[in-house]
Amino acid sequence: MIINNHYLQIKNIYFYIFSAYLLLGLHIAIPHLGGHGLYLPFNIIGWIFIAFIMGLSCYQISKNKKIVITRIMIYNVIGSILLIIPFFYTNNEYSHLANMRILGLLSGIFLFFSFHQFGFTKNENHRALYIVLGSAMIQSIIRAIDEIFPKNDLFLIFLDSNFNAMAQNNIYATFLTTNILISLYLIFKDENLDNSLWKKILVYTIPLLACIQLFQLQSRTGYLSFFIGTGFTIFFGIRKNKNFYFWVIALCIGLIIGLSSYRISRINKELEYSINTRLTTYSLTFDMIKNNPISGIGYGAFLSSFRHYYAEEKEKNRLLETIGNNNMSHPHNEILFWTVEGGILPFIGLLIISGGFIALIWNTKQKKAWFMIGMTIPILLHTQLELPFYISLIHWFIFIFLLYMLDDQFSTKVELNIALLSPFRIFSIVIPSTVTFYMLTTLESAKLITEFERTGYKNPTLLVSIPNPHAWQKKYETLIMKLNLEIAKKTKDITKLNKYINWAENYIKHSPYLFIYYDLATAYETIGNGEKAWEIYNIGKYLYPGAKWRDNP
Repeated sequence: MIINNHYLQIKNIYFYIFSAYLLLGLHIAIPHLGGHGLYLPFNIIGWIFIAFIMGLSCYQISKNKKIVITRIMIYNVIGSILLIIPFFYTNNEYSHLANMRILGLLSGIFLFFSFHQFGFTKNENHRALYIVLGSAMIQSIIRAIDEIFPKNDLFLIFLDSNFNAMAQNNIYATFLTTNILISLYLIFKDENLDNSLWKKILVYTIPLLACIQLFQLQSRTGYLSFFIGTGFTIFFGIRKNKNFYFWVIALCIGLIIGLSSYRISRINKELEYSINTRLTTYSLTFDMIKNNPISGIGYGAFLSSFRHYYAEEKEKNRLLETIGNNNMSHPHNEILFWTVEGGILPFIGLLIISGGFIALIWNTKQKKAWFMIGMTIPILLHTQLELPFYISLIHWFIFIFLLYMLDDQFSTKVELNIALLSPFRIFSIVIPSTVTFYMLTTLESAKLITEFERTGYKNPTLLVSIPNPHAWQKKYETLIMKLNLEIAKKTKDITKLNKYINWAENYIKHSPYLFIYYDLATAYETIGNGEKAWEIYNIGKYLYPGAKWRDNP
């Protein structure tokens, strides 16, 4: 009885955290400057909730004195080790730029492990999926209100679709399609569906609202994930029952309304340019892999290496698609990204991780397994077309949870008794407290930096007040140097100008941003070195063909 009460208490706390993240934290809108990772406030907030889930799992282990292991976990650990090894290559001078990616990978493995420690039943996993649907419902309502009352100041005080987790169209589109497939899964697999009115409301309303908004978004990634994911899932999961027919009716009504609001005015030229740019990026990245198949170009080096390689190829072939003012820190394909930077080992690592899940599905010889993997298709497809895991933490979180569900359903679990419990007790406190402190200071830093930029750099004291520049290191560094440059230009301070020049010359080696070349050329011009200014100017034009420059440096 004591054990049962313990389990119940732990699970209740978990669902409080899970619900608070999906139904509240996800929808908090805080103005920001764009970007990815911890530059986005909703990701910062999300990490706090995830840290508490991880800490709670450690507490569960310390109380239960057991850890749950599955074969998939072993595959994940082996694959992740191969993904991490290139980070330590001695010739990789830009590896520090990949710190957060490696931490995200390790956190993902630990989160997957954490889910398994709670011992959820099938109904409890379904409960979590309904919470995910609830988050989609809230997002849909926010979008609808935003469409009806776009300038409602009272509404914007609390929620603003321009700054919440779904501000980017493709991100929101694959979030919607994932929820469509989750609702379909619950239609087929939740035996208690008919006993709950609110469950029925969710599973029938989500496909209706999602389809309407999907067409309003005009996201090609969303359309592709919808048709592939829905087709795949229905093929493996279809079972004739009245709930499925009601679901199809709701979906069709949403499709009809969505199609009626579809803006056919999308310019074909724009579509063609987007596709050609993407294909050019893939082709050049693949060439870079062939040039460095074993060790890769080094973690953190893609931004610089791709920009220079593209410029070389553009000079050889003027007909090559122009990639203008696009910094391209990621090739918009996760497999290509890890492989081009890390070489053969990360590629093998990804094969091992994915192969583990494929083997699991294949060995079950059950349609249900394929049906469950169908729910991951929108996010999985999105990772091969863009970089959702870097922009949207919730995509990463839901993806891991869906994979956990698959593993939990079909894997053979092994419970290992452990004698050394103190590390888990320590982690149960250290993980949530440390992460929360770091993220709260990061959130405050984001607020101050955003205010500084939005006020036109007029209040430099804001930068001095930043409590945690670490998470914003690149942005913070460039802002400080930009501010010093503007002061030095006005005062003709040669010392400060030379300091900026030295910094910029080193900075563009790993981050050749267009604006840095412009400012660097200006700095050289200000100190009277016109020849060097022209050299920098021409390098910038070379690296960014098609970008708008002034006639003189």
